[in-house]
Amino acid sequence: MSDLFKNRSFVFIWLGQAVAGLGGTFFAFVMSWLLLELTGSMVAMGTAWLLFWLPSLAVQLWSGPWLDRWDRRNVLAFSQFACATMLVAPMILFFSGHLQAWHIYAVTFGNGLMEPLFRPASMAVVASVLPRNRLVKGNSLLEGTQQIMYLVGPPLGGGLIRYLGAGPVLVLMVVLTAVAATLLTMLPSCRSGSTGREPWLTQFRQGLVFFRQNPALFWVGIFLAISNTCASATSPMLLPLITERLAGDAFHYGLFTGAGSLGMIAATVWTGLSREPGDRRLVMMGFQVAGGLILALIGLVTNLWVAIILNSIYGFTMIIFNIHNNTIYQKRVPADLMGRVFAVRILLAQLGMPVGGFVGGVVAEFWGLPLLFIIAGGMVALVALIALVSPVFLNLNDDNMAEASM
Repeated sequence: MSDLFKNRSFVFIWLGQAVAGLGGTFFAFVMSWLLLELTGSMVAMGTAWLLFWLPSLAVQLWSGPWLDRWDRRNVLAFSQFACATMLVAPMILFFSGHLQAWHIYAVTFGNGLMEPLFRPASMAVVASVLPRNRLVKGNSLLEGTQQIMYLVGPPLGGGLIRYLGAGPVLVLMVVLTAVAATLLTMLPSCRSGSTGREPWLTQFRQGLVFFRQNPALFWVGIFLAISNTCASATSPMLLPLITERLAGDAFHYGLFTGAGSLGMIAATVWTGLSREPGDRRLVMMGFQVAGGLILALIGLVTNLWVAIILNSIYGFTMIIFNIHNNTIYQKRVPADLMGRVFAVRILLAQLGMPVGGFVGGVVAEFWGLPLLFIIAGGMVALVALIALVSPVFLNLNDDNMAEASM
């Protein structure tokens, strides 16, 4: 893996993603904490989730074809500079004592606009700077570093909130996001080579054609749509789970989320040191089944430390799927189609997330957190079991690059 650090372009994308990941962790942590303090409502938590994902999906639908026209380095840097600028407002309002729930909703909406630019562009950059035989190692390092940020961020953010208040975390968010943007400007120019003269609708249709020619990848997208809908129903509810059901505080919430990241780090190390699996389908879907069952258990336990341990195991199971899923796309998608294909892929995966987050808040508010986690975890496990026995997913073991006829 040391040879990855000899690749200057990869080092800059690695550093930029790492710093952006830490800033994003602080954002999710402190905004959730402030919103719960201001409203005390689980429906409000779900509403914030909805306001993040609705603009994200709208931009995702529009941006994919354009990402293949633009310099991806500029897209990455712009998205982070925009986020840093938007974060200045809630920081000032907090210190002046005028921060309200709608301010948090507004900046959450703004971040939702930027995320779908950053994610597919970064995946396309990685695929362009690494040879195909180093993609698994590179993705493992990127995922592992991201999870280290998730591991460090929540306990650090919780400790800062406990002892200093939310103000220092807000300041740190702005600084980190600006630093990430600066690092990403140091990448070399990264263009796909696409002429980009076709109308937007034509280019977006090309992304859809790719999935029609690759049914296994299309159904992976549908699987992710269902799985992510279930997972998104529980994600905004983790804070009230810790603080209300398990009687924890900000620091305990940081430990809980950090434990999940610790499990993910262990999984990325294991994946990076292991050979590529002979049966990728079995590995990906098998770990998803286990993850769904553990998610259901997290909602049932009444001991904080047991929940923390379970979340570390849950983190291990879920990241295995992500690493192999990213690698499949990076190996199969032609370079000049990556932006539009990644955008359609992420759009498929995220279709149900706004609804999941909002419905999760309603279910938790009126029927309780345990039922929500049982339903969500059970659905993830069930869908993964169906995928395990479905013949369409057998093609996940084929690494040949697709030739999409346009």
